[in-house]
Amino acid sequence: MTVNLNYPMTREDERAAARGALFGPLSVLARQKRTWSPFRLAGPLWRAITNIGRHRKVLKLLKDPIYAEFVHDDPRFGLKYLTHDYMSRGLTVAERAGCFVHHYSRLQAILPGGMLRNLLHRDITLLKMNEGDFRFDITMGMSKPHDKEGELSLNFLVDDEIVFILSFSIVPGRVVGTGAEDVLLITRLQGVRGNYRQIALATKLLHDVAPGALLVAALQGAGEALGIGVLASIRGTDQTAYCVEYHHSFSTAYDDFFTELGVLKNDANYYVTPIPIPEKPLLLVKQGHKLRTREKREFKRHVADAISLTLSANRRAKGRFSPRTVADQEPESSLENLYARL
Repeated sequence: MTVNLNYPMTREDERAAARGALFGPLSVLARQKRTWSPFRLAGPLWRAITNIGRHRKVLKLLKDPIYAEFVHDDPRFGLKYLTHDYMSRGLTVAERAGCFVHHYSRLQAILPGGMLRNLLHRDITLLKMNEGDFRFDITMGMSKPHDKEGELSLNFLVDDEIVFILSFSIVPGRVVGTGAEDVLLITRLQGVRGNYRQIALATKLLHDVAPGALLVAALQGAGEALGIGVLASIRGTDQTAYCVEYHHSFSTAYDDFFTELGVLKNDANYYVTPIPIPEKPLLLVKQGHKLRTREKREFKRHVADAISLTLSANRRAKGRFSPRTVADQEPESSLENLYARL
């Protein structure tokens, strides 16, 4: 006969369990000398020990079967928030832990289990576009290989090759200085090195809308589908890869980009805007630029709507994830019909 004895865990028992759950993954990572040597683990280990209460919240979240399965394949998943360069420069351990837990708790609440599992393990295609002999796709998945620059990434592909990336996380509004419950925080917005030709080609063929602007439009569509009404971005100097030598490039990619969109920086030094981003009245656009501006805006709106419809439809569906194409909204698959309508 087997007798099970159940007794309530004391606070010391809980601390011991948390330490065991921490040191287990750390010991695995310590053996991966190429990326997580014992020397490099010293800082995260100290921050984990001194923030054991916050780490318990992370561990509680990761007990979810879908997340536990992912942690088994990637032991560092639940520890990366302990690194200094997680998401953005200047965040405290408390803010990094809070953002990590908030992001994955919200995904749990927003997405069906099957869709969440797909998102964790592979990129899902949100939109397909064809123009002549070229194919352009927008996909979404876990950020990789730079997985500390935002939890999810929207990727812009030219003929199956990623050429531009937007990484983001769902964070609590207080982190970016707003009262919103959820905010889509952009922490990476950059082209992939060596793909300037494909980026220029895509910009030319897709109505003079650059891939970065197209991915921001796609993120707005995702926000609409997920019920998140605020978008924010870090400054260039807060990007995890920032270095003084390339200050101008980082400033152009973040500060100048969002300023040009009309997004203002708030007192917390984040660029924050409602979704959709308010647009300058066409009356204030210079003569000779109004038609081109209208066409670009309508194309970005079309992309945002298509992404929103894709995510909304698949949140309700129980089957295989199904991307939208331009053909789902246009009489023919070519973008020429969209351009003619504009």
